[in-house]
Amino acid sequence: TTVAFTSRFTLHAGGFYFIPSAACSKVRVLFAMMGVFARVAVLAALVLGTASAVHQTAFNQFVVGSVRVTALSYGLVRIEPKGPMGFEDNSTFAVVGRSSFSGVPIHKVIANDTFAVLNTSTYTVTVDLTSVPPPPPPPPGPIGCDGLANKDIDGGTRVPSCRDMSKPCTTGGSQTDCCNSCGKDPACNAWVYDPFGKNCWLMADAYGYHDATDRVVGGTIEPPPPPPPLTGIKVSITDSANHVLWSVDDLNDADQNVNWPSPTSAPAYGIRDFPRFYVPPWGPSPAPSSVDPALKATNGYDYRNNVNGDTYVFVFGTSLDGWYRGRRDFITLTGPTPLLPDWSFGTWFTYWHQYSESEAKGEIERWDSDKLPLDVWALDMNWRNSPHGHQSNPPYQEGENHFYTYPNTELFPDFADPGTGWFDYIKSKGLRTYFNDHPFPTNNGTAMQTSPEEIAFRWAGLSRWMERGLTYWWFDANWGFSIPPPNVHYGGSGDGEAWYGMDNRVWGSHVYYESNANFNKLNPDRKHTSPPQRPIALTKYADANMHPGLVQHQHPAQHRFPVWWTGDGVDLEASVESMVDSGVYDFKPYVHSDCGGDYRPKEGGDLLRWAAHCVFGTILRFHGSAHQPWSYTQHVEDTIREYLNMRYKLIPSLIAGGHTASATAFPIVARCDLFWPEHAPSSSSNHQYLHLNDTLVAPIWDSDAKHGSGENVSTRQVWVPPGQWQDAWSGDVVTGPKNLSVTQPFERIPLWHRRGGLVVTTSSPGLRVDDQDWSELTLEAFPNTASDDVTRRAVYAQNEDSVRTDVTMRTEASTGRVHIAIGEADDKAPRAWVVRLHLLAGQKVSDAAVHDAVVVGNKAAAAPAKVLHIAPTPRHQAPSFFPFGGKGAAPAPSAGTVAEIHLESAAHARTLTVTVA
Repeated sequence: TTVAFTSRFTLHAGGFYFIPSAACSKVRVLFAMMGVFARVAVLAALVLGTASAVHQTAFNQFVVGSVRVTALSYGLVRIEPKGPMGFEDNSTFAVVGRSSFSGVPIHKVIANDTFAVLNTSTYTVTVDLTSVPPPPPPPPGPIGCDGLANKDIDGGTRVPSCRDMSKPCTTGGSQTDCCNSCGKDPACNAWVYDPFGKNCWLMADAYGYHDATDRVVGGTIEPPPPPPPLTGIKVSITDSANHVLWSVDDLNDADQNVNWPSPTSAPAYGIRDFPRFYVPPWGPSPAPSSVDPALKATNGYDYRNNVNGDTYVFVFGTSLDGWYRGRRDFITLTGPTPLLPDWSFGTWFTYWHQYSESEAKGEIERWDSDKLPLDVWALDMNWRNSPHGHQSNPPYQEGENHFYTYPNTELFPDFADPGTGWFDYIKSKGLRTYFNDHPFPTNNGTAMQTSPEEIAFRWAGLSRWMERGLTYWWFDANWGFSIPPPNVHYGGSGDGEAWYGMDNRVWGSHVYYESNANFNKLNPDRKHTSPPQRPIALTKYADANMHPGLVQHQHPAQHRFPVWWTGDGVDLEASVESMVDSGVYDFKPYVHSDCGGDYRPKEGGDLLRWAAHCVFGTILRFHGSAHQPWSYTQHVEDTIREYLNMRYKLIPSLIAGGHTASATAFPIVARCDLFWPEHAPSSSSNHQYLHLNDTLVAPIWDSDAKHGSGENVSTRQVWVPPGQWQDAWSGDVVTGPKNLSVTQPFERIPLWHRRGGLVVTTSSPGLRVDDQDWSELTLEAFPNTASDDVTRRAVYAQNEDSVRTDVTMRTEASTGRVHIAIGEADDKAPRAWVVRLHLLAGQKVSDAAVHDAVVVGNKAAAAPAKVLHIAPTPRHQAPSFFPFGGKGAAPAPSAGTVAEIHLESAAHARTLTVTVA
């Protein structure tokens, strides 16, 4: 059956059917792409009429049969199957900002009960309901020693001979050895193998499996729950030139976990809101008595209108600006990553070690006496009784580690009721703290996650310790038991089955973050702890432990529950990869690894490599082994102190970067293709990144250092982006794009300052973020006087959500002038500034003047500014040089001079203008 749309008029029963000329060409092309059944549907629409087949329910909305299409904006469209209770207008777990979109007009081109072509001024949506879903495949049988690669089980029970949840059953063997071990154990019915760590787990029973590139499974595994049925809804979206931007044969094929495309690599992206459910305002805290009686059994969570296929398609084209617009639409729809507490950008320290209270206090005093900046000191699992650390009187009883009422008071006497002494000490030191939690469902593991019993149990347990002074919690899913996602009957071990693809990582992130947020709201004047400022939780970023090359994605709501760590046993290369990529694909700006690794390096230089990367990273959290800076040599400790001081000098810029991440989804650590996608794949490498937009960072990982056999020099390849870049250690300038071979000792992470960059630092970094004095700040400026550039930065007042000061640097190539404009603070607070212009070799400032925003006559008042030229570091002192030295510090040995200008404290706006010759 064929038809030709050759004019603006098409035969219609009873006369002619008018199709606008632009739409006519769309239909012609779409028709050519359709199968026979779809063409018949179009003919039926045209011949039989469509007046009663489709309903326009709003200016931006059509209902086609059982599907609603909503044009939320010119770059976002929703295609929604009708749920059991109708179409959904409430917020959901994943989608919290739908009402922020005002909508745009959408028009019907052709439509009937099973087919529709609808268009806006920027895209056309074709919905085809004639698809017939195929039957699901039969469940697999027993799996032999070849195994099922790239899968891990959802849950199960270990064999009786291997019940120590802190380690695998065997290690060091092959996959075949693992399989054969299972065959020799009468209690074993399934096995799980880690091909990277050569670890083996023997299972008495196992159920379900999911994607995991670091696991192989075999034996008899109960099949996972059947996948959701296909929707039978085929969708394509085209642009005004009839180019297909996005299409799926079934809405079930749209991504369920967010995997945002790399810059300019795709013109559109679609994500499903599934499983779809409503979250009450009180979340995982006990429901008020006014809760809807129909929802009492689920604490106000409403699962009744869940349906597969509710899909949002972001249309952004192939420009970089469009890509950024799509990301802003995403965080408007799903909610932004919340602002972190200011102190969270400081140093964190934990160690899985059976600390006594006196030992813990001694370490904290050592951090201070050695002048090592620190903001969080916390405890791993040994705060409570467990099989891996417990008191002897009374003796540990099996299952006590499932509860919150069995602290280890032999190790920490101050945990005994009323239990505030330890936390009062932490508060007196100006620190925050958290506990590790391996949660287990109440009622012996049988309670469903949103049952009133489970909600009350978890809330009471978490609140018990926050009342005593705990600042927040670490939800540690890397254990032999955990909490499952909602609507899953827990089997007693593992993470539990996924609920239609939703695992416990995002659910646990929600429970622990929102519990902290709700507790802070209910207790604004918390006692026994320094002010929490804003909620936070530490949770896992994805299912498997990160290793080099592993790519994982998570639920589109998880970015709302910061922060995230990458699991156990993660090496430095994997740490860099996951931190860099998560800011692109998953909208998570605070992914980080255990700084120092889950091992004790034989070489202190390995800890230096880790510390440097973590300082120029997202969250700086030492964990995994004995990574105390003083635990190697004095030189190692001194070098780590220099790096920590750099981190604390950068706190104003890190806090501003957090504000940017919340407002725009632009990460603190940016892969280079976020600026230069045209240079991919070089620019899309996840082995280097831009830190706070202005510092190119290329960490070095050296396995020799880990094992103690390496020399104190390593080499790696680095791609230098377009423009001028100044080596932060030597001062040499290189012009990109180009590839470099870079060699640095343990003490130096490869760093380059962007010429044109502007970094805000504090002149008094101190030992605590809260104690910093920002009455004077420093601007480390690297003007590119060869071009007309504009660089904008902001400073946000300490512990404030919106009080900011804008700073702009503008260069004029024709005159050599550099203008640095400092705006008036929103709160009118006065501040002094130290402006440090890092000049190129041979340059100097010939004149400088400060223009006030106070008008005198027709001109702004101006006054000459005193300029201090600081010569580069002498070459014989080069080994002791560190970047970001701050006020009065000399630049790198091969750099030009630093022209330093001091601006007295003032509240009004002003502009410093200098001429560089």
